[in-house]
Order: sequence, then C-alpha cells, then structure tokens
Amino acid sequence: MPGAGGKMGSLPQHHPVSWTDKAGCEPAFPPRWRVRERIDAAIMWEDMMTTRLFLLSTAMVALGTAPTAAHAQTGETAAAEEVATGAEDNSYGDIVVTAQRRSESVQNVPIAISAFNAEMVEASGSTNITSLNGLAPNVVLQTQGLVANVPMISIRGMSTADPDPNADPKVSTIIDGVYIPFVSSTMLDLFDVERIEVLKGPQGVLFGKNNLAGTINVITARPTDDFGGEARVSLGSYGLKQFRGKLNSGRFADGALAAKISVNFRDYDGYSRNVITGNRLNGANVKAVRGALNYDHGGPFDSTLVVDWLKQKTTGPAPHVLDNGDPNWDLLPDAVKTDVRKAAVLFDPYANTESYGGSWSSNLDVGWGTISSVLGYRHLTYITRGDFDGLINPAPQLDVTRDFSGESKSAELRYVSPAGEPVDFVVGLYYQADKWRQFNTVLATPTTTTLAQLHQDTQSYAMFALVNAHPVEGLTLSLGGRYSHDRKKYDIASQVFVNGNQASSFTSSLKASWAEFTPRLTAEYRFSPAAMVYANYSQGYKSGGFNSRGTIPENIGPYNPERVNAFEIGAKTDLFDRLLRFNVSGFINKYRDLQSSVTKMGAVRAENITTNIAAAKISGFEIETLLRPAANFTIGANLAYLHARYTDFCADTNGVFTNGAPEPGQCGPAVPILINGVPNGTFAVPTDSSGLDLANAPKWSGSLSVDYTIPMAFGEIKLHSDARYSSRFNTWGRSNLDGYYRDEVVLLNASIAVAGQDDKWKVTLYGTNLTDQEVISGATNAGATPISQFYQPPREFGVDLSFKF
Repeated sequence: MPGAGGKMGSLPQHHPVSWTDKAGCEPAFPPRWRVRERIDAAIMWEDMMTTRLFLLSTAMVALGTAPTAAHAQTGETAAAEEVATGAEDNSYGDIVVTAQRRSESVQNVPIAISAFNAEMVEASGSTNITSLNGLAPNVVLQTQGLVANVPMISIRGMSTADPDPNADPKVSTIIDGVYIPFVSSTMLDLFDVERIEVLKGPQGVLFGKNNLAGTINVITARPTDDFGGEARVSLGSYGLKQFRGKLNSGRFADGALAAKISVNFRDYDGYSRNVITGNRLNGANVKAVRGALNYDHGGPFDSTLVVDWLKQKTTGPAPHVLDNGDPNWDLLPDAVKTDVRKAAVLFDPYANTESYGGSWSSNLDVGWGTISSVLGYRHLTYITRGDFDGLINPAPQLDVTRDFSGESKSAELRYVSPAGEPVDFVVGLYYQADKWRQFNTVLATPTTTTLAQLHQDTQSYAMFALVNAHPVEGLTLSLGGRYSHDRKKYDIASQVFVNGNQASSFTSSLKASWAEFTPRLTAEYRFSPAAMVYANYSQGYKSGGFNSRGTIPENIGPYNPERVNAFEIGAKTDLFDRLLRFNVSGFINKYRDLQSSVTKMGAVRAENITTNIAAAKISGFEIETLLRPAANFTIGANLAYLHARYTDFCADTNGVFTNGAPEPGQCGPAVPILINGVPNGTFAVPTDSSGLDLANAPKWSGSLSVDYTIPMAFGEIKLHSDARYSSRFNTWGRSNLDGYYRDEVVLLNASIAVAGQDDKWKVTLYGTNLTDQEVISGATNAGATPISQFYQPPREFGVDLSFKF
C-alpha cells in the first residue's frame, strides 16, 4: 500500500508472456509496451495545487508583514559590503553562493554549506567530483565501485549508490540550475567550474526533489566581458594525458552578447590490471565540450544559455575478491589474491556513457523584484557490462549488461523580492519530467539467463515559497514550504531462460503517485557583521518508486516515500579582524521509512530489492575554520563527528531462506516466499538488524590544508598541501563483516606551482595519496558470492602547464 500522503493510480497487472528472442539477446516485446505518456486528472490536480499555494503564500505574507523595524536590513547590507571589502585580503576570496536563490556571501546563509571556488578546486588537484572527497566535513564523495560510471555521495551519514535509474538519489545534483535525475550522469569532470556548493540537510524548499540528505550545486563559469582564453595540459601517472581549454569572445554586438567555449579531453590508462586479458582497468577516456552565450545590454533583462556534450569510456572496476570459503575462490590466479591492484575477470568490464543537454536561465528586473526562469534539458545513454560475482568459475555467473537511454526536461519560474526590505521573499513554480528505457541482460549461471525491458515515465510538479521577516535589527525569521507531487508510470517485461528454454516470464504495467508538503523554519540572529547564529528546522521527502531488478511480480513494488525531520543549530563568525573564520554546526536528523536494499528470492536466485526497511537517527557536529596569519598564508582545518544508528530495522537481510523455524533475534512472523504468486515452501524470517552500521557514515572525519604564496620578481610560487582523515566505516551497510569496511586512513596530497604575473602562465607539480595507502571506495556482494572490494587510486604524480591570454 502507498505511504501517507500517497495514492496508487492503479493496481499492478501481471501477465504471463510468450515470445522469442530477437537477435538471440533482446526479447521482442509486444506492442503494449509502447505506451503513450498520460497525465491523469492533471487539471484537477493543478487547481488543487493553485489553491494550496495561494493559501500558503497568503499565510506567509500575512506573517511576514507584521509590524517590523524598518532599519533591520541596514546591518546586513553593511555586512555584505564589509565582507566584499575584506575578501580582497583573502587568497581564496569570500565565496558568493545562491543557496537561497539570492547571491550572498556563504557566511550570510543560515545553513551549513561547504563551498569551493575555481581556485580551491584547482589547488586540490581535482579531476572529477570524487577528487574533493574529504575536504568538506561529513561529506563522502567517491565511486560506487561495482559500476564504473556511478558515484557514491554521502552527506551527514545518508547515502545512495544504486546504479539503476529508478533508484532516485538521496543527494540531488544541480548543474547550472537544472536537476540531474540520473545518478550515472553525476560523475562530473571538474573543468571550467566557477564554484561548487555542498548544501547539507534537506533542501527541498528551494532546490526541489530528492535532496533528503543535501544538494551538490555546481555552477559552471560564465562568459567574460573581455576577450581571452586559457590552455592547460596535464601529464601524470598511469598514462594520464589531459587537455583543457577555453576561449572567451568578450562583449560583441554593441556589448549585448558574450560567448564562451571550453573543451576537456582526458585519457587515463588506469591503475589496475586484468590478469586474464592483460589490459588495464580503472581507466577512462573523456571528451567534453561546453558552450555558453550571455545576453546583457545593461537593461532590466539578461539571459544565459549553456549547452554541453560529454562522451566517456570507462574500463573497470577491478574487484579484489575476498576468500569466503567458496572452493571456486581457490581457482583464482594467485596474483589477484594478494595484490589489490590486480583482478581476474574473464572480460574487461566497461561503462560507455554519452550525455548532452543544457540550461537557459533568464532574469527580468520588474522594478520591485526579479522574475527568473530556468529551462533545462538532459539526455543520457550508456551501456555497462560487469562481473558481479568476482569469480572465474563457473562462467558465466552474474555477468550483467545494462543498456540505458533517457531524457529529462525541467522548468522553474520564480519571483525574488528586493533585499533590504522589512520582509523579503521568494516564490516559484517547478515542473520536471523524465522518461527512460533500459534493457537488462543477466547471465546468471552457465545455464540460466534473465532478460528484462524497463520503461518509466516520471512527472513532478511543485510550488514553493520562502519568506524572510526582519522584526528587529539583526534578527531574521524565515518560513518556507514546498508542495510536491510526483507521479511514476513503470512498465517491466521479464523472461527467464534455462538451457535456452523459457522457464518463466511476466509483464507489469504499474503507476503510483505521491504528494508531500515539506516546511522549513529558520531563526537567525546577527550580533555584528562578522558573527551570526542560527537555528533551522526542515523536513525532507523522497518519492517512492519501483524495482528494476525484480524477476517476479512480488519484487517490483512500489515502495513508499522516505522522509526526514532535520534540526540544525550553528554559528558563522569572522574573528579578529578576519584573521580567523570559525563556523560550527550541530544537527539531528530523524529518518523514517528508509529506502534501501534487502535480499529477496527471485525467479532463479536471490535478488537485491529496494523497499522501506528502517528508521534511523543521525546526529553530529561540524567545525570549519580558516586561519589567515598573513595575506599570502592560509590554513584550513575541518572536523566532523557522526553518531548514526538505526532505531528500527526489522527485515530479513541475509538472503538465506529457511523452513520458517524461529531464529535468534526474530522480530516478526516468517513470511512465505512466493514465486509468481505460488508459495515455494521456504520462508523469509525477519530479524532485528538495528545493530547494522549505516553505510558511508564515518564517526570521525576531518581535513587540514595549508596554502602559502611566495612573491617573486616574475610572479609567485604557490605551495599547497592537505591531509584528509576518516575513521573506519562500513561501505555496504547490509552486513558488519570486516570486508565491507574502509579502514581508518589519512591521505596526503601536495602541489607546488610556479606562476607568472596574474597567472598568465603556470607550471604545477602535484602528488596525490603520497603515502600510497590502499583504500577501498566500496565493497559489495551478490547473494552467496564472495565480497568484492574496489580500491581507490594509489600514489600518483603529475605536471600541469597552463597559459592564459
């Protein structure tokens, strides 16, 4: 049954099917699969949404227009001016963010944000989004492991890394104002980026869907007013060759237009080797182009169009397989049993990805406020093939191929009132739709093959508002909310073949919808332009969905939404005449109806199926500091603590099905296993699993970075080093076996750059993982197969040469 606030559009319809393979691999699906997109009861729903938004907006404005002190904004304006002035003495500058849909200093936003500008990204030696791992407190950015083009992003102990497209993320990714719905297109190469904002906690009011834990907001660089460009060439370990370039046209067409184009070409052989084929693994070949056109003639209207294209070929992963007592493990080559940089796979796993799209943002100053619109489009195709059991005998076994194509469209319209008034506010409308199809081929055993065709259409509508009232000088009270409506239509056809003969099959055509109101309440008090405290309460919501890995109707779903109540307090300060920046925040997040995977019986084997499994409570604190002992000397230090635990988790997680006899820790009745509606005589026995560790939730983490610039007659020498620490943590979350844990580690990185005046030229030498630590990014297993671990790169060195004109 759907969860609270949700409703089922129709009951599942399951049908046996009989058809033949086409070209021996893909089933020829019946015409009923070509289903037209339908919008059921759209007019009625929109009327309801309009009424609710009107009532909500009226209430907010009524609250905000209570008697106020007209001079409340004076302090904030002065603070902004002082921050902007003081930023000149900071080698990194004061980062301006748009976390509240206004441009303001990161120090003026009453939520926890870690922000990285272009200089910080470059100094860290970042190649893609995972290169920033460890720099933001309580944020884990690394690869998922099992599928090469899927990142794993965790914020404050809540993560998701499911490679399938119908598994919505718990951390949303926004690029140039456009939500990215497919997790496989968020493995971002960081080139020509203006800034990256990591917003912690639910951000649903202003940033839309699927940000239960937080949001990664990426803003690419815009065209400049002056003609110029840059060329960068990088050479590094394991065959790294990279070229990045950009060209700005400057203003033309009577100053109304400015254009820009940037390119990124990266080739990387990889740091692992497949001893079966002799080829390198964990390598990548990337080609990317981005163009931007800005219109601004100095009047009330401006508009920017950004388009991009990316093609990436990735080899890997390279699983390091642990001994679980399976005699087939003994058949692996001896070299791969002890060397984590070597793997034995009968073929070279790969992920080939192509993506293109863009955003079109426009702003119109209407005299008392600004109307803004953001239109977005994304298209993604990929094909991946991987070996999910880690063994070479029997063969094939869990050889999985996914062939995906999808697109997304979005539109947002919002009004932002002027700042500096007793009451200011943001109101808006949002629409997003995506549709995709995927073909799955699983060579489960030498005699068994499963085939599936999946198709999903999603539509989301929302109305949102945030009102800020300033009743007395220094005090800001904020009230916001978002009403969201999500509708999904899901079609699946599945076949199982044994020895070439169809053993079972079914089709389902399902649809479900969910609606939720998520509020946000904030109180902020500014003691001075350099010090503020805040308290924040917000709710987060992620819609329900369907399973793509099910081979029987009982495993398809739908599952229900998951929700969080989030509490945060914090302080942001610039002390001793901006000598020290000291920010601290504490939080408690209470999750319910968590969506995660458990093991259920399928048509021929156990399957990892997403369902609502648990409730959890995660609390902790974060400290971010920046010390500037001199204008050319900066020391940054971050510290984070997490206490993450399940408060309720009653499920069968081990995938071992029995005769239903009582088991230690049993917390519910044994559930009979149904195959196509027929009991097979075995039972799933739920046990208390609240003692499991949450995945990707290190208890302690932190970083220390040092940047020092030495002025020279020709320019300057820049020195950078950083250390990134995390305590031991579970990367899987469904078992506490040692093999799933990433050990406690400190990773050291450093660079030295020699640059000319104004960085017209620069030569940078860098090194990462200088102590050559062996660190896993993730670990998985499938049913009774051994644990497969996936390792991050070893020590690497490189040189980067750049020229500006």
